[in-house]
Amino acid sequence: MPSYQPMVHAERQSLSDFLATLTPDQWTRPTYCEKWNVQDLVAHLTAAGNITAPHFFAGFIKTGFKFDDFVEGDLKNYSGGNPADVKSRFDAIITSNRKPPGPAYIALGEIMVHGEDIRRPLGAPGEHPEEHLVTLAEAYKKTGAPLRAKKRLEGLKLQATDVDWSTGAGPEVRGPCMSLILAMVGRETALADCEGEGVDTLRARATA
Repeated sequence: MPSYQPMVHAERQSLSDFLATLTPDQWTRPTYCEKWNVQDLVAHLTAAGNITAPHFFAGFIKTGFKFDDFVEGDLKNYSGGNPADVKSRFDAIITSNRKPPGPAYIALGEIMVHGEDIRRPLGAPGEHPEEHLVTLAEAYKKTGAPLRAKKRLEGLKLQATDVDWSTGAGPEVRGPCMSLILAMVGRETALADCEGEGVDTLRARATA
């Protein structure tokens, strides 16, 4: 099994470095997570880095087992104040080993996908080491609900053009590995820099 935590810590540090370049206005901009702006999404990542199993399950029960309500309420603990306040809270969890209950790859997926949810609408896609990209792509391609990547990829071949990774068989979708990762978990806009006979199929599945 890959050692996920060093990758998580490195990705958090990379995002922190990017956040340090943003203007106050950019912290209010929309992200690929439509209901959250940059400040909200950074707060969500901070909440994920502070979570413990008792806190998660107590909050989940309190919201009547409504996961989205729990997540929305939890991020509000970290979203208050100005951008400097929010970034300071995020920086405090850069080396945290806490993660939501579930598979070990969850924390890596959270920081890489949500990092791009922040960066790409601002016109600044991130750069990720090949090990991180391949590790996450391999983990995500087999996922069921809530990510549903396995169903989206059925009957398609994904071929990364920037790292040594591919999966599946059928009509091909070619593009940067991070764009393929985002597409397999429902970010249709990430297919803008992909090509191949399978792109339209994956685009339709991403928005379904």
